[in-house]
Amino acid sequence: MCYNFIMKETTRQKLIDATYEEVYSHGYQGAALADILTKAGVHKGSMYHFFGSKKEMALVAIQEKIAERFGTRYRSITDAEGGYLESFFAMLRDDSLRDFSRGCPLANLVQEMSNLDEDFDRVLKEIYAQFRNVLKQIYDAAIRAGEMKTCDTNKLALFSIAVLEGAILSAKASGNPKDYLDSVEMLIEYIEITKRSV
Repeated sequence: MCYNFIMKETTRQKLIDATYEEVYSHGYQGAALADILTKAGVHKGSMYHFFGSKKEMALVAIQEKIAERFGTRYRSITDAEGGYLESFFAMLRDDSLRDFSRGCPLANLVQEMSNLDEDFDRVLKEIYAQFRNVLKQIYDAAIRAGEMKTCDTNKLALFSIAVLEGAILSAKASGNPKDYLDSVEMLIEYIEITKRSV
């Protein structure tokens, strides 16, 4: 029984991983179900055991993989006991965490699907709200720790996302990761001004 549970979880995870990669690389509309199943090494019948359709599978994959990509990455900062801004800046400067050839998976899907499908629009808005909230939590923690002065952290989180998404898009468009890094340095410089004002 335990073996069957593990097999089910493994099959489901293979489908999630393959779906996410296909959608990330080709967009939802360009992701072929046959290619997803081939990459996952799963038959269509097995897919229907877990998901009712390609759309349902894609929505679950987006929720789970992007939540993992954003949530886990940034929440590790708020779980620490200090040095919030230092850790955040180091993460922003680490361009190995980003795929500039494919861009931001979340922004790509917003541009492709938010005006076409209500379910995608709802899920993508939820993920963006979660992303904004975790950045707000980082700034709130930095304020409590005396690393920066009190400010509207909700607006600062929104501004940060706008800069980061624009930076990734710029690097994707130009093919030059330095465009991302230059934008990040300007964001950090802006935040550092508030830090020096403490």
